Amino acid sequence: MNIVAKSEYNFKGVQLSPITNLEGVWFTSADLAKALEYSNSRAVTMIFNKYADEFSCGMSQVLNLSTSGNYRKKVRVFSLRGAHLIAMFARTDVAKDFRRWVLDILDREVQYSPIAKQFTDEELCSLAWMWNVSNRMQDFAKDMYPALRDLKSAHAGKFHDFGSEFRWTFEESRKALEKATSHIQCHPEKDDNWARVLPKLRKEIH
Repeated sequence: MNIVAKSEYNFKGVQLSPITNLEGVWFTSADLAKALEYSNSRAVTMIFNKYADEFSCGMSQVLNLSTSGNYRKKVRVFSLRGAHLIAMFARTDVAKDFRRWVLDILDREVQYSPIAKQFTDEELCSLAWMWNVSNRMQDFAKDMYPALRDLKSAHAGKFHDFGSEFRWTFEESRKALEKATSHIQCHPEKDDNWARVLPKLRKEIH
């Protein structure tokens, strides 16, 4: 992944260079530190480390970025929402103006992202879990049907219908959610709600 400059991301004379090949707008921690007028380029990373539990998976991640001389290094980057949260914790004179600037960009980005108008990452996580639970319930109904049929249970027909029908509907729902959550990074080591449901949603595990 490389960094590419875009003139529209200029805050008070500081040019921020968004990352290419990522969904949405992402800035490096060094760019944010410069825009927020921190003398220490690691100031933003230190803010993140202090308040890491406040950031969701879609707000910050670490990438291997190419620099001059084909050298690669690990760099922490932030989405617009992550940049806004960093500015909430920042104590520099320009932090308030920077938050307003980021919100203006977010408003512009939302115009081209219908899903962003409808759901937050937290809501998408809830929808992903609703799909996961419903999918498991359908498998359970399918497994239970033969026993209920043999028992001549009045509920056997309902279990058959729920266990056998709607497969196409569930799969189309999965595809839609997989597309809507493509910007979410999965971190299995965190063992959080996203880490437990994303591999199933993306068919990485069954």
